[in-house]
Amino acid sequence: MKKFITTFCAILLACSFTSSAVTSDELLKIETYNIQLKSAIRLYQSSDFEKALPELEVFAKRGDKLSQYIVGTMYLNAQGTEQDLLKSYAWLTVANEQRSQAWAKPLKMLDSKLPEQFLTEANDEAQNYIEQYGVKAQHMKCRGKKSLGSKKGKYTCKKVEVKSGHYFVSNPTYLALN
Repeated sequence: MKKFITTFCAILLACSFTSSAVTSDELLKIETYNIQLKSAIRLYQSSDFEKALPELEVFAKRGDKLSQYIVGTMYLNAQGTEQDLLKSYAWLTVANEQRSQAWAKPLKMLDSKLPEQFLTEANDEAQNYIEQYGVKAQHMKCRGKKSLGSKKGKYTCKKVEVKSGHYFVSNPTYLALN
């Protein structure tokens, strides 16, 4: 019982440090977050790529894996922007923290077709993106989840509620410098 109380107090203390490290301007209501994300995805689905790209980049910077994947493919396919293989590679690498086999295909294609020197630079850029927009930096958790009727589990990454009804949303400036 004493061990349980000690463990419980340690967890409680850790949670209070985590929540106090996030400022109010780094919080967004979950409902607002989801509405804005759905709106950005709808723009992409309706092929309004020029409007969709900047909106999806906001969510990609906030750690949303689907947005990171879409942005990576948009830079790869020159949708709403000029083709940028460096950004495409970096976004696709961050998105693949989610470990989706389907999402790994464009990244594998780039690995097989791009010159080694470019891949070295692209991997360095991808590591910068992971540091800023990856799971740890954006207060996310990833876990395997089995789905009914499937032998294979699905590994997904999701935002963590850091304050009741709110997600952490940083406003990183890294991409603005590039």
